[in-house]
Amino acid sequence: MTISAATRSNRVEPNAVRRTVLDMLYRSKASHLGTNMSEIEILIAIFGAVDCIKIRDHAPDRSRVIISKGHGAAATYATMAHYGIIPFALLDSYHSNGSKLAGHVSHGVPGVEHSTGALGHGLSVAVGAAIGLRSRGFSSVPVFAVCGDGEIQEGSIWEAVMLARHLNLSNLVMLLDNNRISSITDTDKVIDLRPIERRFAGFDVFSCTVDGHSTEAVSAAIQRSLASGKPGVIVCDTIKGKGVAFAEGQPIWHYRSLNDDLYRQAIDGLI
Repeated sequence: MTISAATRSNRVEPNAVRRTVLDMLYRSKASHLGTNMSEIEILIAIFGAVDCIKIRDHAPDRSRVIISKGHGAAATYATMAHYGIIPFALLDSYHSNGSKLAGHVSHGVPGVEHSTGALGHGLSVAVGAAIGLRSRGFSSVPVFAVCGDGEIQEGSIWEAVMLARHLNLSNLVMLLDNNRISSITDTDKVIDLRPIERRFAGFDVFSCTVDGHSTEAVSAAIQRSLASGKPGVIVCDTIKGKGVAFAEGQPIWHYRSLNDDLYRQAIDGLI
């Protein structure tokens, strides 16, 4: 299974999305800068591989994109705006009172399939979406789930992988944002799951590890997964806070907000 060139949207530049995210976080004084910056190339690869018009129009045969690490909302909404799924003007209200755009993704936003935030649930939802699409004759329509490396400590993740392989949901691709920081400490200090790819490979799914900050590498892995005839798990090695020098690899930027000086440093540092 592959995605035809005719259904792919034009690529966008990662730093263009990063600028948008920085604007959103600065304006709203919101947190989660680190996790939003680490997943941007992953999101670009996903939305660049699908028919975004069908997602925007809620077509029955649209690709499903489930953001299981729901606190990556700012990057998700920014990427969706750059791909024309939601209007840029909507981003101005991010994380403000009465806004649809909360700090965790919500299905109240057009184009968002499922509300997430309680970690470990999104992959199971993606499995259900793949089953549903198959039952309606759309078994070739891709379903994507974006998960965090801290999130895979949840047992529900592994149950979902087992079921996906048992049912051979070959249109399902999980992309793991492996930034190695879980909340405010190193992920392997909480539960060490290394080597991650080998653990998933043990379930006889397609698995590979790529540079998660190479849109091209992630995009190519998506195509390889969809052509494999098996559910896929793509481990995307990333840096938390990528692109913002003072935040890269710093656990505190899971929660810290931008002030005027740091916002300007972050913007000026994007090349």
